[in-house]
Amino acid sequence: MAKDKSKDIRLLKITCKVTDTRSVTMAYVLYELDVIRSNSEVTINSILTPIVKNEPDGEPLLDDYVASGPASQTNMFKKDNKLTCNVDLISKVIRFPHLNRYKISKNYRGYGLSSYALNEIANIIKDQYPDYEIEPIHFSFTQENEDIDRGAFFAFMEKFGFWFSFDGEDNNKGILNVERAEMIKLATKKDTIVELEIATFIKSLFDDRTKQHAEITRIRTEFKDKNTVFNRFEKDQAITFLMNIIGALILLIMIILFL
Repeated sequence: MAKDKSKDIRLLKITCKVTDTRSVTMAYVLYELDVIRSNSEVTINSILTPIVKNEPDGEPLLDDYVASGPASQTNMFKKDNKLTCNVDLISKVIRFPHLNRYKISKNYRGYGLSSYALNEIANIIKDQYPDYEIEPIHFSFTQENEDIDRGAFFAFMEKFGFWFSFDGEDNNKGILNVERAEMIKLATKKDTIVELEIATFIKSLFDDRTKQHAEITRIRTEFKDKNTVFNRFEKDQAITFLMNIIGALILLIMIILFL
């Protein structure tokens, strides 16, 4: 059966406001929206791939993305940041098979990324399949869900128009429901997320690399001409910054080309 596939890739910059007039960059995240269509079904994947996060010391780290073990760990990482919606064109039913377990990496929570990802799916189904029913979503909480804030989970779902009811005395399981796609609400987009033009961003990395290379050349020339005591700290800082720029650039290009 022939399938029609489309992909939308965006680069997101996550910012945090520190004063009324100043914001700092907290992280960069790659966002993908995959839509796969066949004669009987449409599958929509909303995927967040964290690229780099700034730590308090100012050094960008890639440990949230680099695999530290078997390949299955990397796959699990991508699964945690992936939200899927299936639209059954025959029965006119919409299903969210993993919404009850959807979560993103801990270091990237609180910036509105989950709302951003679900908003993109909601926009499609509200526009194209407004009268389709949405299959109830069963949820349950166990000891394995220790990192899940129940209150935040329900507040997140209610924000999109889902209502919930518990099944059992301990309130650990139940259903989430919204009758039809047209009844889903859209969450307000946080100003912490900025969409970047990928081509412009990559050009800026090259520009930064060129400027930093010129600065390193200046430092070396000054040392050679004046025969002064070389400022090793300044040199190391410049080289470290240059390597970080090159590393981020290579990683971004690899992600865009091979995902």
